This record gives sequence, structure tokens and C-alpha cells, in this order.
Amino acid sequence: MTDATGAHDDVAPPYPVTARAFGGEARRFAVATVADPSPRLAYGLELLRSALRGAGLAELDEPGPGETGVWRILVAPRADARIRRLEEQDVLLYNTEPPAEQGYYLSRLPGDVVVVTAIDDSGLLYGAQELAREVACEGRIPLELDRGESPDLVVRGPAIGLQKTTVEPERQVYEYPVTPDRFAWFYDREHWTRVLDELFDQRSNIVYLWSGHPFSSFIELPGYPEALEVTREELALNRETLNWLLGEADRRGIQLMLHFYNIHVPLSFSRHHGIPHRQPQPTELVSAYTRAAIAAFVREYPRMGLYVCLGEVLNGVLHGEEWLFETIIPAVEEGSANIAAEDRPPLMLRSHGLDPERIVEAARHRVPTLYTEAKYNGESLTTWNPRGKWQEQHRMLATKATVHIANVHILADLEPFRYAAFSFIQRSVQAMVHRLHVRGLHLYPLFYWDWPYSPDAAEPRLLQIERDRFWFAAWHRYAWKADRDPAAERAYWTAILAEKYGSPEAGAAVFELYEQSGQIAPRLLRRVGITEGNRQTFSLGMTMSQLTNSAAHRTWDDLWESHAPGGERLEPYAIREARGSGHVGETPVDVAREAVIFAERALAAVERARAAATRDLDELSRLTIDAEALAAIAHFYALRIEAAVQIGVFRERQSETERLVRASELVAESVEVYRRLTDIAGPAYLYANSMRTPQRQVPFRNGFDFGHWSACLPEFEREARDLAANVRGIVANGMPDITPIPPQPRFTEIDARIDGPDLEPVVIERGARLFTGSDDAIIDLAPELDGLRGARTPRVIEGDGQLPLRLTMPEDGHLLIGYLKGESDNWLRVPSLETDTHADERGGLDPVLVGAIDGSGIAAVDVHAFRYEKGEHTVALGKGSFLILGATVADQRFTGRVVRDEKNSQGMLDWLYTTPTNGSH
Repeated sequence: MTDATGAHDDVAPPYPVTARAFGGEARRFAVATVADPSPRLAYGLELLRSALRGAGLAELDEPGPGETGVWRILVAPRADARIRRLEEQDVLLYNTEPPAEQGYYLSRLPGDVVVVTAIDDSGLLYGAQELAREVACEGRIPLELDRGESPDLVVRGPAIGLQKTTVEPERQVYEYPVTPDRFAWFYDREHWTRVLDELFDQRSNIVYLWSGHPFSSFIELPGYPEALEVTREELALNRETLNWLLGEADRRGIQLMLHFYNIHVPLSFSRHHGIPHRQPQPTELVSAYTRAAIAAFVREYPRMGLYVCLGEVLNGVLHGEEWLFETIIPAVEEGSANIAAEDRPPLMLRSHGLDPERIVEAARHRVPTLYTEAKYNGESLTTWNPRGKWQEQHRMLATKATVHIANVHILADLEPFRYAAFSFIQRSVQAMVHRLHVRGLHLYPLFYWDWPYSPDAAEPRLLQIERDRFWFAAWHRYAWKADRDPAAERAYWTAILAEKYGSPEAGAAVFELYEQSGQIAPRLLRRVGITEGNRQTFSLGMTMSQLTNSAAHRTWDDLWESHAPGGERLEPYAIREARGSGHVGETPVDVAREAVIFAERALAAVERARAAATRDLDELSRLTIDAEALAAIAHFYALRIEAAVQIGVFRERQSETERLVRASELVAESVEVYRRLTDIAGPAYLYANSMRTPQRQVPFRNGFDFGHWSACLPEFEREARDLAANVRGIVANGMPDITPIPPQPRFTEIDARIDGPDLEPVVIERGARLFTGSDDAIIDLAPELDGLRGARTPRVIEGDGQLPLRLTMPEDGHLLIGYLKGESDNWLRVPSLETDTHADERGGLDPVLVGAIDGSGIAAVDVHAFRYEKGEHTVALGKGSFLILGATVADQRFTGRVVRDEKNSQGMLDWLYTTPTNGSH
């Protein structure tokens, strides 16, 4: 007889196929598998045996050749000789596609033989899991068993941040050593077991651990003792915890990936060497340290995959390729030298903040298993139909990587509420599979920065893995198999919700609640938002200036060009409306009307649920609050969108003041709705946004100060009062004479030293040449700049297009940089929070003077001011030419005034929302 290892192949099939005597169903079982099963297969066998014993079956070690009344279960890969013989003899036949990567096939054969087969250990694990589920559900081994499944997406799982909601003093975003006082949950094995079990139940097979520079918390480098950021006791605990976690994840079929940003170095290392702890370009010291750290980490934790962000601090366009191929990949190769190429964990590259095509093309020839990643809807969830350049980037990366992964990132528009619009999620995954051609899912939690806790004001704190179970479960279900029948899916989720809330009627109502409420934020944001990025907290609202003059708030074009259906933004809509033109595609008025309809349907559904529910009433109460809050948000935006259209039409026609009166009434009504929203959501949530840092800037600057509706309400009340007062003045006296901010005295200069290649000192004045080797000169300039000492720069920067500067500040102050307007690729671009979370760490995102210089051969120049402390600094602004206009004192008053009004900013009517002064502005 063939033994359990399959070592003998003289008898086929693996168990005698004999008819057992009539006498009822077999009540015993025996399991055969491979010799020395992997941890994954062993875990699957453990689950299966437990389910069989739970069904009342007794296990036999080795049934006799003719013994009857025994279920013989073979769990083995298709490469196993026993499975091959069953296939060759046409005993084991596949009535679906044979199992592919991570797939499985279950079949009952004559003689009470059950086969679980796959092509890899993950497939065997999922096959054993599925058979265990069938046994647990039916209380016996099914008599009809002949089916298999393989996943659509071969990588499926959540991101978990070793991050905090606020920035620690002396550190910056992302920088948190891993210690028990910062991340007690990381060391909680009971918590991890709960998370891993839930993810395994959903067939998630990866966890992405995000950190800034994690290596200094998990390894000690003899050559760099100054790099260790934890105590040796903490280091020992971290090593023990991470190794335990790797083992527990692996046996559930879950790969761990460690994400890190570049170039970050430990704070202790930067102090020791007197360098910034974030480096925008490679240096010999930083490269040597990073290479040593990664190599040591890979040697110590060979099962952990690495997930690399080459953007953000590192200028990925300029230096990403150099850093990857001269530091990171050599470090990985050094650390994994003793591991066979096919056994090495994946290396994953983000496309964020760089041009990935050339890098990925080169990397795939060096990296055995290369994953790539790009964001799905940016940093929000807006549509199941992404298009434009983001769609093309996904398709390009899918052709080059071993596995390309769609990143459902941050979810800034969904915070802080629950979300489980099942059909929206299913359609999104179908888009990933069929249009973007991705093969993996990277899924953010709904409140990433505060993991593991939800933002609910509950004691004890609610856990996201429990509160948002349906968020995770829906994405993972459709990542496994996207094309499922919609009616069957409604029945599937309704049954689960009915079990949770106590009745079929309650389950159906909660399903409908999720479906309807889940449309509100995505539709509104994609049509009227400033950005899909985490710069905007959508649930906190938007100001009227942001709605009627969005360009002044640095709109992110990708939001409507890639992450929305074709259609119109608010300002073009109002212009077409004023001119009597037809409208094209999805419009702001459309989504405002639809959002209110969705909100009303959600409120009706929650009332039906409350009438029918008998279980988990506390959670249903919290769902009710969410539905009421989202309904208030929908009405708030609908009122403001209508007001913005009225103002836009007035602005275009320069007549019909009754439109301004109507707009003022609508804005006042929206504030009353916002007050109601504050009363509903305010007590229920600790804060609205999980990233409580200065990076959150819409609706109001600084996500810490303006992270709750109660903080924003007074600002909206002031805006409504100012608008009403200005409109009253216009009705009574006509349009006022707009007095722009007057010119100010010359900025107070400090004697900063600025060194760099091809620089020439220059006094900023009329007639001064702007660039070295060029006759382009200043024609006119703002008096604030007249006479400052700056430096000429090259008009075209050769090589990599970057001009490195060495700045010596005699005291704290600001470096003044001129950004040239126009579309030329020669000019430096203003930094963006959408691609660099650190873009505003020294200020400089907003101009301190608009149109400050008019010159020959150039468009107008905006002036930005960057904070620098006393001392020496390396300044790397990025690719492109710019003007160096001098340095000024730390307490310099900046008005942001418009010197040359190319965009007719006064005509945009933003002054309507500011406090009137003696009837003029």
C-alpha cells in the first residue's frame, strides 16, 4: 500500500477503492499528506482535523487495506505521485480550471476518498480551510464535492501603520521608533492572533507594516552603534516579537512586508554625524549606513519582504534609480546571499513620487520577485472607474512586475465613518482586474494613523479590525473572486448582517444603509474637492472660497482627470450656466442632488433596521449616528454647491445681485446644517481626521487645531456673517471699490551666504539680469524685494536638472525663492503635499508675493519663503531653474499680496468671504 509520504508508487490509487458494506455513513477518518509538511500545510491540516472531530468523526492513524467505514482524505500537491496517478487514471477530474497559484480543488472520489489538491502550499491551506468550513457547516463531510477556486488577485491584504496621529517633538512625520510606550498593541500577541485569524478567514495573504525607518528598532549594527534608537531590552523584545509574528503569519499563509521611506536615518545617527535626519539625495555616509542596515535586517529576518518608497524626501525622479541600484538592491542581495533566489521574499517598489517605468524595467532583471504598487483613487475612494494617466500607469506596471498591486490608500474622504458599500467595492475590484490589469490589493484601514483603534468616542476604545470588519471582508472577498452575481452577493451579505443584528429584515436594511450612504462622499469629493490627497478632510466641509476659487487652494488635477468620470467642475459649470451653454458629463449639481437622495435612502434604511434589530443594538446606534452625520454632510455640500453656482453666475454676468442674496441665504442655511452635524458627530467621535498634523489643510490649516467639527464651526459661522455683510453692502451701495493690499516696505534682510555651482551675486532691482549667461532682466518688481541681495542661477541647469545649494544663516530666517510661472519643463515646480508629505515642513507652499517680478523673456514670478534655522543647510529644491531673491528675518510679516494680478484674483470675489472694512476691501 502507498504510505502517507507517497514514497511507494507500485499501487494506485493511494487508498483501495472498495465498496464498503451497507451500514450508514462513515464515522471515522484518516488523513494522508506529504512528508514534513510546511507550517502552512500543517496549519491547514490542524483546522481540518479539528472540524472533523467537531463533527463527531474519530481519527485513525492508518486504516487497514480493506477497512470500511473510514473517510480517506488525501491533502497533497498536484506534483505528488498519488495525485498524478489519480489524474492519469481519470479518477480525479477537474470540472473547473485546475488550481492556479494559491488555488485549490476539492473532490470526493469513489470509496469515500476525498482529495484536496493545489499547486502550492497556500492552495493546500485554503483547500483544507474550505473543506473544514464545509464540514463545520454541514456537520459531516459533504457527499457531493467537486469544485475548485483560484484567486483573481494573488496578493490581498491590509496596511498597518507603526505610526501615530501627531508628530513627536524633534521628529517629523513617519518617524517613530518601535517601543512599548508608543505601540503597546505591537507586542500584544492576543491582539495579533485575533487580527491574523480574521485576515486568514478572509483569505488575506499579506500584511504591509508601514514605518519611516524601522531598521534602527530591530537590529544593532556594530559599525554604527549610534544608529540604535531603542534600549537593548527593547531591541530584544522587538526581535522576539517580530520573529513570533513572522511565524504566526506564515502558517496562516500571510507574508509580512516592511515599508520604509527614503532617505531617512535615525535621529540619534543624524545628531551623532551632524546631518539632517532626512536626506534628499544620496551621500557616501548615508548610503553606507543604509546598505549595512538593510543587509543586516535581511539576514536576521529572511522571511520579511521589503517595501520601498523612493519618493517623498528623496527626490525620486532625480535620485531614485541611483539609490535603488547602488544601495537598496545590493544590500538585499548581500543579506540574502545564502537564500536561493526562488525562496527570497518579494521586493516591492512604490510608484509614488517618481517616474517608475525606467526604474521598474531595470529592476525586474535584478530582483527575482518584484512587486510594484500604485494608488487606486489617489488617497481617497472616489470611483470604480479610474481612467486617464493613472489607468495607463497601472497597465504599464502590470506588464513589467511579477505582481502589480493597486493601493487603496488613506481614504481621506471616508474618515471617520464606517464604510461598507459592497457593490461599490466589488465594482472597484472588477476595475482592478479587468481594466487596470493588477494582480494584487493593498488596502488601508479606514483610520490608518490611529491603528488599532477606531475614532469613536467609546470606552474602551473600539478596534478597527472589529468595527470595520465588513470593510476588510468585502475587499478581500472580491480580491479573491471579483465577478460574483450581484443578487447572490446581496443575499450573502444580508444573511451575515441578519445574523449580526438579529433578523432578516434588519440585515436587509443595514445592507441598504451601507449601499446608499457609501455613495455620498466619493461622488461629492470627485466633483468639487480640492484634492483626493490627505491634505483634505472631506467630512469637515469646504469654505466658499475653496468652492468658488478652487485654484487659489492648489487644486490637484488628477482628482477629476483620473479619479472621476468625465464632467464639469464648479467654476466651469457656473460659466456655462451663465452663458446658457449645455453641460457635459457629471456635474456638481448632479452629484449634489444625488447625494441628498442617497442620504435620504440611507436614513430610511436605518429606521427600518432599528425597528427590526434585536442584537448588537449599540453598534446599530453608532451606525445611526453615521447615517445622520453623512446626511447632514450631503445637505451641507448641496446647499454650498448651489450657493457657489449663484456666485459663479453673478461673477460671470456681473449683474443680478439677487443671486448674491440667494447665495448668502444658502450659506447661512448650510451653517445651520453644519451646527446640526456638529451636534450629531461631535460627541460620537474623538476627531474627524486620523492624520492630525499640519499636512491637513482643507478646510482649515493644521489638522490638529482643526480636526473636529466643533473647531471648524466658528470659522464657517464667521464666513457666513462676512458674506451676509458684504452682500448687504452690495445691495445697498453697489459693488465696492476693491482696494488691494498696498505695497509694503522692503523686507528686512539678513546677511545669509548662498553657495552653489554657477551662482553669481546680484542685487534684486530693475534692470538686473536674472540668470547667468542670459540677458533676461527685471523690468518691474515689488518694492518688498527692491534692493535685496540674491544670486543669479543658470537659466537651464545641466545634468540632472538640479541645483544644490549650501545655505549659511547667521540667524533664524527665511530663504526667498522665485518660482517662474509657465508650462516650461525648465522651471522648478512648487512642492506638493500630494507627492511629498514633508513638502510644507519649512513652509513655502503658498506664495508670500504673487506676480512679484516682471521680466523680459519670462512670465511673472511668485515668491515663496522657506524657514531655515541659524547654521549651515543643504538646500535641494528639486529639478528646474528658479530665482534666489535673498533672505529675510524670521519674524518678517508676509501679506501674500497680489502684485501683478494675472488671474484677476479680486474679480474672483474671494473678498466676499472676508470681513468688510468701511464698505471696501
